[in-house]
Amino acid sequence: MRKYLCILIFFFAAASSARAEVKDFPRLTYGLEWGYVGVFHSGYHYNFFAPEGFRLNPSGNSLTFCSNAEAYLHVGYNLNKNWNISFYGGIAGVEDYDRVVPLSFRGTRYFGDDPMADRYFAFLDLGSGIVIKPNPQEILVGKIGGGYRYSLSRKVKLDFIVSLRTTYTHPQIDYYGEKIPYDRINRNNAYVSAVSFDIALTF
Repeated sequence: MRKYLCILIFFFAAASSARAEVKDFPRLTYGLEWGYVGVFHSGYHYNFFAPEGFRLNPSGNSLTFCSNAEAYLHVGYNLNKNWNISFYGGIAGVEDYDRVVPLSFRGTRYFGDDPMADRYFAFLDLGSGIVIKPNPQEILVGKIGGGYRYSLSRKVKLDFIVSLRTTYTHPQIDYYGEKIPYDRINRNNAYVSAVSFDIALTF
């Protein structure tokens, strides 16, 4: 009898602790993020047939500056008070090349044990997506960054974010004002690096 009583006491204590932890922070998260993107480097490697019939194989790198914007919706799960895993989907500009639809998973580490307090965080974001054009092609995206979270309430959080973003994409090739048809392109690879400044609302 004493053994069963101990088991019951342990069960109710664990249940009470679990309820307290659930009250501390919600498990499911969702929200939106938007911001400014400043491109500072781009590289490309093309291989295609020109309208005159000969094949070209240009490549190069350049330090440049270009302004873009990005916006995302996200849904995720708080693994505990310090870790969140979320899925992000949205639309972003990539230099003067294209608009893309990135789809990625983001792992975020929050510093400090109180989810109701303002605190710093860091994250790693990796994924894929497509280029928006008549012949969509895949992209690869990666972000690393961090920021500061203001806890407005138990559920509502406001984040200020700074990150480095790299995008591997496949732009439409423009040859002296003429767009090269997809069937005349052997390679249209581009790499774009940028810094982004974002604001996010999470519920």
